[in-house]
Amino acid sequence: MADSGAGRAWRRLRRSRAVRRSLRVTARLDGGSPWRLDLIGAVLVALAGVWALLAAAGRPASPEGFLLALLTVAAAYGAGRIAGARSAFGTCATVAGAVAVLMLLSPDALSGAALAEPLGYGNANGALVAQAVAAACLAALAAPSDRRRGDMHVLAGLLALAAFATRSLTAVFGAVAVLLVGLTALSARRRGSFVLAGAVAVALVVAGTVSLGGDRAERASGVRSTAADGLTERRIDLWHDAFESAKDNPWRGTGPGTFLARSPTARADSDTKSAHSQWLRQAAEQGVPGVVLLAALLGWAYVRLWRSRQDPAVVAVGAVALTAFAVHASMDYVAEFPPVLVAVGVVLGVATAAPDPESAISRESRR
Repeated sequence: MADSGAGRAWRRLRRSRAVRRSLRVTARLDGGSPWRLDLIGAVLVALAGVWALLAAAGRPASPEGFLLALLTVAAAYGAGRIAGARSAFGTCATVAGAVAVLMLLSPDALSGAALAEPLGYGNANGALVAQAVAAACLAALAAPSDRRRGDMHVLAGLLALAAFATRSLTAVFGAVAVLLVGLTALSARRRGSFVLAGAVAVALVVAGTVSLGGDRAERASGVRSTAADGLTERRIDLWHDAFESAKDNPWRGTGPGTFLARSPTARADSDTKSAHSQWLRQAAEQGVPGVVLLAALLGWAYVRLWRSRQDPAVVAVGAVALTAFAVHASMDYVAEFPPVLVAVGVVLGVATAAPDPESAISRESRR
């Protein structure tokens, strides 16, 4: 009996050590304080909003669009964090299902038309579908049963096919990448690998767009000619206009919402809606400080994923979804559509929420 009592005491001691070790790991993942990174994110959002107002002060400008986009992402992220902690499956399944229904109810959503509904822009439809694929994959990871998990995987696959129908090449790559990671996510062991790879990919794409935008004088260059074939000459000309505008107005830019009125390419074509690059438009309208704040917000999102308490599988899907959006927004104006921003915010919020104790991953870890 004494030996049995000593054995039970030893097992209790080991369990208590395991709990303390788990708490220490959680603390490290949250940067030492659960609210520290969230506070930094809130400060960055506030600074970005204040700078937009300062960049618009004293001249004809329209900061409302940028401020609305900023608040939309922040609110959707907060909602994703709260709802994801309570029911990750329900939250993500709702987002994926809503996008699927929206696409089915829009007559020409899958027609591949450039101005197709429901968003009025085929590439934006593709970006929305790519985020819905991520939501379906996250729902599969949190599914309460194998049947629900299978249903979510089927939905993710169908949504990926819908991305093909939108004929948005960047959205197709993003949706397929998210789907592949979602189907193999349970084998993920290191969250940092996906986060770092995503950040590097975005940095390379942004560098490429800036380089192309500043290379107008070398029209005969092989790189530019090849890029123009896939991206269209007009888009690269818009990037050049934004690049030149940022170079001429490096500190405050020309003011939020002024790019179309100041771009020679946009003025010559009434169908042009934007600079087709969130980074270059930000630089043109809000100068270097605006770009730095935008980069800081994206960097914060990647750090928040890296420090998430979620399972590496969930973080992997979230990181790939964020990268797919950031890459697409670097080459197109998909960041100017509120439904896309809502989907991005919710997916990121769920991927960084406190783990749902009823999710499939949490139940598996307790066995």
